[in-house]
Amino acid sequence: MLSLWSFAAAICAYHDRVPGRRAAAIGALAAAVLALAIGCGGSSEGNEHASAAKAQAEGASAAGEVRNATPQPDWKPYTGPVPILEYHVLGSAPAGAPYPELYVTRPDFHRQMNWLDENGYEAVTLEAVEMAWYHGGTLPAKPVVISFDDGYRPQFTYALPELRKHGWPGVLNLKAEGSDLYTSNVEAMIDAGWELASHTINHSDLTTLGAAELEEEVAGSREILRRAYHVPVKNFCYPAGKFDATVIAGLEAAGYTAATTEIPGDAERGSPYELKRFEILGSSGVNGLAEELG
Repeated sequence: MLSLWSFAAAICAYHDRVPGRRAAAIGALAAAVLALAIGCGGSSEGNEHASAAKAQAEGASAAGEVRNATPQPDWKPYTGPVPILEYHVLGSAPAGAPYPELYVTRPDFHRQMNWLDENGYEAVTLEAVEMAWYHGGTLPAKPVVISFDDGYRPQFTYALPELRKHGWPGVLNLKAEGSDLYTSNVEAMIDAGWELASHTINHSDLTTLGAAELEEEVAGSREILRRAYHVPVKNFCYPAGKFDATVIAGLEAAGYTAATTEIPGDAERGSPYELKRFEILGSSGVNGLAEELG
């Protein structure tokens, strides 16, 4: 007879093979079984996975757009600069990680989001910013865009519920292939009001590619994401922040309206394909975030 832990493992294995929205329900069921096993005195190995299972269940079960996914009555017209934050992995860097500074611990992320809220910032999508910049839309008094690159699992299990507490959406700059996120994870983020932007297919340095390869990474990635998730995918994120005039021309030809870089500073409406961002690192903490936005 299967133990509760073995049953949960079987569910998770099946989850990996199921595309689309059905996988969210399967993931939530696995998390519930894990929680039951813990309550019944599960093994120490199972206890080590309890927090992750609980977070995944919360992320998968939460439904409906957050407040700032749509313009609010107190928002006003705005065409000034807007800070965009750049995050990668949420969690502690494992031993030997090649880029440990790209890991922001979850307590730090929690404190940073609270600091933003306490200091009057409200997160919105980049699409909302562009609507205000170019089409007469509105924004909160202190808008900020919170973006996440590549598609790491904690962006779903931790960032999604954390931003939801504040009523905020994020922007997911997703590699069209090879990310850590399930299709159902991305769908849950979109359902909560997050914006989906392209981050190429293979995270290639676009400045080194020939014309055909560039078109595949730029236009091809947009087509893959639009077909899979049925959203516009208007914006782009340069891998490692590398771009040139040829790359920008490729973005325009593919139908993108803007792109984010790794140049530090506030994003401004006059440079839609060279939008600056503040990269938040493991060493940033709340003080580093405050200094960037100060």
